Amino acid sequence: MHWLISFIQFIAAPLMPVMEALIPALAASAHRSPNSDDCTVAAFAVSTGLIGLVCIFSTCWIHARLRRLRDRAKHDIAAADVALYFREALLTGATDGVVVLRNGEQERQYYGEGKALYEACMESPLASRAMRAIDVLAEQGTSFALSLPADEGGLTLRGLPVAGRAVIYLHRESHCANPERYREILEALPFPVWIRGAGNAIGWANNSFLSTLGFTSLDDAIAANAALEWSERDLAAKALQSRQPVEGRASVIVNGEPRTFSLGLTPMSQTTVAGFAMDITQSARLESRLQLARDAQGEMVQRMPFAVAVFDCKQKLVSYNGVYAELWEFSKAWLDTCPSYGDILDRLRDKRKIPEQRNFAAWKQAHLQSLASADRQKEEFWHMPNGKSVRIVTQPQLQGGTFTLFEDITERLHLESSLNLLTQVQKATLDTLDEGIAIFSTDGRLVLHNTLFGRMWQLSESELDGQPHFAEIASLCTARIGRDGIWGIVSAGVNSATPERFGEWGKAKRADGRVLSLALSRLPNGATVVTFTDITDLEQFGTQPADCSHVAA
Repeated sequence: MHWLISFIQFIAAPLMPVMEALIPALAASAHRSPNSDDCTVAAFAVSTGLIGLVCIFSTCWIHARLRRLRDRAKHDIAAADVALYFREALLTGATDGVVVLRNGEQERQYYGEGKALYEACMESPLASRAMRAIDVLAEQGTSFALSLPADEGGLTLRGLPVAGRAVIYLHRESHCANPERYREILEALPFPVWIRGAGNAIGWANNSFLSTLGFTSLDDAIAANAALEWSERDLAAKALQSRQPVEGRASVIVNGEPRTFSLGLTPMSQTTVAGFAMDITQSARLESRLQLARDAQGEMVQRMPFAVAVFDCKQKLVSYNGVYAELWEFSKAWLDTCPSYGDILDRLRDKRKIPEQRNFAAWKQAHLQSLASADRQKEEFWHMPNGKSVRIVTQPQLQGGTFTLFEDITERLHLESSLNLLTQVQKATLDTLDEGIAIFSTDGRLVLHNTLFGRMWQLSESELDGQPHFAEIASLCTARIGRDGIWGIVSAGVNSATPERFGEWGKAKRADGRVLSLALSRLPNGATVVTFTDITDLEQFGTQPADCSHVAA
């Protein structure tokens, strides 16, 4: 207690002059006279307050310090737990070796036989496969598990992300514990399997390999250094050189019949290659026939006089002919890039070679959907702004895609229009005549007539449309007017090789009593013109009686 009083006096001593100066003022404010003990009491009180503040601040600082120490201890404990878990994972994850990657692959930590096994892994024929898996593990944290061949057996790799690090567990696999069991499995395979060792010499082969080449024992095959084909040895050498699996094909005569095999060779070590062969004769024949059919189709497309384009199931151009390129003025270099049908429509729009559309995007989308869903033949016509007209026929293919034909019908439409105009002029001309005119083609069908002909024979225009046969017309006339020999004369004239004999028939009496003048003539195109003139009134007022004795009843 004495030391505290001494400490307070030590603190209060510097404050005494200040208190002596302030006490009179404070006493005057309190309306009393100053006392000698007031300075001591005031200095003691101020010193005590300062000491209290120092103690409070000291307590706060100590508390904050303890909190920081406690947080650091928690962090250190967590780090210790992570390290403990990491070490535990390393110790329990594999029995042979562990490799820990830090900073990508620039820094590695090896545990157990990790270094030796990792180097053996990098010397494996499938090392590139392992490197890709390790890169993905280090960059993305993706786990993997794979097996690699090695000189002294196989290696099993298992990659895992552990505590933010890429860890690879390596396990050495000894050669098969029961080689006879595995040999039995290989012997039972229905396709050839073999192994080549040093010097590319055959070391082992299964029964299918021996029977395919006609050997009775493995010793004979080894003595002859048997091979399915010389190219198979070249592939084996290539596999050893590249340290990568290789594939190929070989043609082999088996029991006097040519067979096609698909070969696969994989390096097992620095000097050993394993191979297998699958009989793909039937598939090769089907591929050959399919290719022949494609070539024939391509040749047919090239020879067609119409523009032809073939699109696959994705609406990509796979084949076309020269007429197609000329019709749309496309360069063959661009068409050989296999553009889509949508790209072709875009380019045709730029060239103004499609019908004018108010909404091209909607029209294009509907057109592409129609092409994709085409399950039967479709036909449409494009009338373009430049006056050209194109007929488009779309036919689906059995293998998917569409076969599209484009025909320029501009000239044909012009000819049809000219022909229709000419026919209308001819009919109008015939309508001005006072005779009933009917023109029959070489097959006996009515191709042209005037209005008076229909009125004369009581036939409507609907009955005369569609080019009816003269036999149908004769049947209608007989049913309405009666039977007579006039249409027999027409039939004989139309079918006659010498129509001159039936040129002028003069007068003929119809079944209803009307008298007709009948004349037939042959046009240069082989058609027959039949002219009917009603002369009944002339006969009634004429001086000479009608002579119809030569007409058959």
